[in-house]
Amino acid sequence: MERISACTLDCPDGCSTIVTTDEHGNHSIKGNPAHPITQGYTCKKGKHALARINAPDRITTPLMRSGSTFVPVSWDKALTTIVDKISTLRNTPDRMLHVRGYGFHGVLADTSRYLFGQLGASGTRGALCDNAIMESCILDFGALDQNSHTELLNADCIVNWGRDVLRSSIHTATLLKDARNKGCKIVSISPASPEEGMRIHVSDLHIQIRPGTDRHLAAAVIRRLANEGIPDNILNRTSNSSTFVRFIKTLDERHLLDACGVSSTELSTLVEIYGKENFAVSSIIGWGLQRYIYGGENVRYINALCMLSGNVGQKGAGSYGGVSTGRNFDSSWRSGSKTSRKLLTPKLADEILDANDIEFLWCDGTNAINQTPEATKMTQAFSTIDMVVVVDAFMNDTAKRADIILPCALIYEREDVLGSYFHNYIQYSAKVFEPKGEARADYDIARDLANRLSIPFPEIDNILAQALDTKEVTNLTKNPLEKIRQQGFLPTDRPAVAFKNLQFGHPDGKYCLPESALHDEPEIDTDFPLSLLSLINKDYEHSQIPAEEQQEQLKAYVHPATLKQYRIEPDGQAHIVSSIGKLLVQAVADTSVHQEAIIVRRGGWMMFNRCANTIVEAHVTDIGENAAYYSQRVRLEVSE
Repeated sequence: MERISACTLDCPDGCSTIVTTDEHGNHSIKGNPAHPITQGYTCKKGKHALARINAPDRITTPLMRSGSTFVPVSWDKALTTIVDKISTLRNTPDRMLHVRGYGFHGVLADTSRYLFGQLGASGTRGALCDNAIMESCILDFGALDQNSHTELLNADCIVNWGRDVLRSSIHTATLLKDARNKGCKIVSISPASPEEGMRIHVSDLHIQIRPGTDRHLAAAVIRRLANEGIPDNILNRTSNSSTFVRFIKTLDERHLLDACGVSSTELSTLVEIYGKENFAVSSIIGWGLQRYIYGGENVRYINALCMLSGNVGQKGAGSYGGVSTGRNFDSSWRSGSKTSRKLLTPKLADEILDANDIEFLWCDGTNAINQTPEATKMTQAFSTIDMVVVVDAFMNDTAKRADIILPCALIYEREDVLGSYFHNYIQYSAKVFEPKGEARADYDIARDLANRLSIPFPEIDNILAQALDTKEVTNLTKNPLEKIRQQGFLPTDRPAVAFKNLQFGHPDGKYCLPESALHDEPEIDTDFPLSLLSLINKDYEHSQIPAEEQQEQLKAYVHPATLKQYRIEPDGQAHIVSSIGKLLVQAVADTSVHQEAIIVRRGGWMMFNRCANTIVEAHVTDIGENAAYYSQRVRLEVSE
C-alpha cells in the first residue's frame, strides 16, 4: 500500500513523499516521482522519520516533574494543571510566554500561535534562522520574491554565495548539476575550500573568503562596474542610485580586498562574470552569511550587485535568498490576537531574566535551550519560571528543564499543508500512522486546551480551506483542499521571473539600494582571534539527533596551520574557548577550513557536551533581529 504525504522538516525542498507498507507491515519512505521538485528522491533527514517515530526513547505519554525525575500522568491531569495555572494569569497575560520554533512546518503547526494570541500571552520577535536575509530583501526589492527555481537552468553562470546545498537542499544541488551539464558556469564563494570534506557543491571556480565579509567582495565588484559605467536604464529603476554610486566610488579597492581576503585576480573574474552583456547570472545567497552582526549588509550588497549588473527581472538571473513558506496561504484565520509584548529571540535568556515576571512558559516546535545563544544562561532563565510546558517527543535539553512534557505526534502521524522557501508548490502531509502511545497532534493539544479555557477554536477543515483560498492557489485549482488531499501537491500561480520590467514592491515601484555605508568587521580581540562557525548537519535537522548518535566527542575542524599555531596535535583533545565558556572537542586537521575559522556541526545536545551554543554569545544582526551566531570569536587551548 502506498500513501502520498510530505516531509514537514525545516528544509527548503518541502519534499512530497510516498510512504509504502509491504505485505509484512514494513514501512519505507521515498520521494514522490510525480512531484516536479522531489522527482522520486529525498534526503537522509527525511528518511530518518520512521526511525524517529519508532525510537525506543520516544516520549509517548504526558510527563510531570517530581523532584529531579518525571512521572507519567494522564492527559486530563496534565492539561488540568496547565489550565489552573493559565487561569490565574488571565488578567496578566504578559506573564505567560509562548515560544514557537520551526522544527516542523505547516499551516496547522501555527495553531499554538492562535491559542496564545487569543490569550494575549507574551511572544517572541526576531529569529534564529533567516530574518536578516528576508528583511534585507524586503528593504531592497520591496517584497520577498525571487525567480522560479527552473530559471536556474536558464542561467549562463550561477554564483553561489556560501549556500551548502549538499547538506541543506539536495534538489538545489541537482539543479546546479543539471545547469552545469547544460554548460552553465558554477562559481562558489565560501570560507571553506572546495575540498571533499567541506565542499558545498561541485563548482568550476571557488573563491575562499574570510568569514562574514561577503559585503566587501560584492562592494568591490560594484565599484569596478560603477567605474566602467552602469547603464541609465538600470540606475533609473533605483530610488537612490546617484548617492549610492557616488559612495561606492570613494571606497578603496585594496581595503575591500584585504577585508575579505580575496585576490585582485579573483575579483577581476567576478567583475567579468557580472559585467558581461547578455549573460544571465543567478546569485544564490547562503543563509550563513546573514548570521553575522553585519549579516543584513552582506545580503544587501549582494542584492545590489545583482541589480546594478542587470541581473534582476531577467530569465536565468536574479537573487535567490529565499521566500516565505507561508506566502501562498491566507493566514487570517490566526487574526484577532490580543496585543502582547515581544521578547527578542536571539537574546531570549536575557529577556526572560530582565523581565523577571514570566510565570508560565509554553514551548513547542523547538529545542529552545539548545538552539538559542548562551544556552547555559537559557537553562538559568527557564529555572526562574514557575511552570514550563514543553511539547516534544524526546528528552532533549529543553524537555529536560520542563515541569510538564506533552508528547506530540511526528511527521506522518498528523495532517498538514505546507509550502516551501525554495519552490512554488504546496504539499499535503497526510496522516499515515496513528500517533504512538498517547501522543497527540499539536492541533489536538491546542484545541483541547482551548476548550478547557472556553476559547473558540476553528476546525481543521475550516483552517485549511481558508488557508488555501488565495488567488495564487485558486487561479489554477478549484476546490484546492479536496484536490491536494487527492494528489498530494498543487502548483501556485507565480511568475517564473520576479520583478519583471524592473517593477518592485516599494510604493514608487523602484529598487532601494543600501544606505551609503559599509561597515568593517568589529575589531578582533587578540585573545579570541578565530571565527566559530556551527554549520548545518548533513544527516539530521537542527537538534533532532538521536541520543545514540551523540556518544562520540564533538569534532572541530581546523586548518593544520591553525592547529600548529596552538600546539595542538591533529585528532588531539582541545577546548574551544570564548568569553563565556569553553567546549571540549576533538581537533580534526582539515585543509579545506579557513585558517581564521573553526567549524563544528550544529545540533549536538548539552547533556552530551556537544552544544556549541553554550559558548556562543547573544549577538544580533544589523537587520531583522536575527541571531548573529557566526560573529562569535574564540580561541583554541590544549586540553590538559
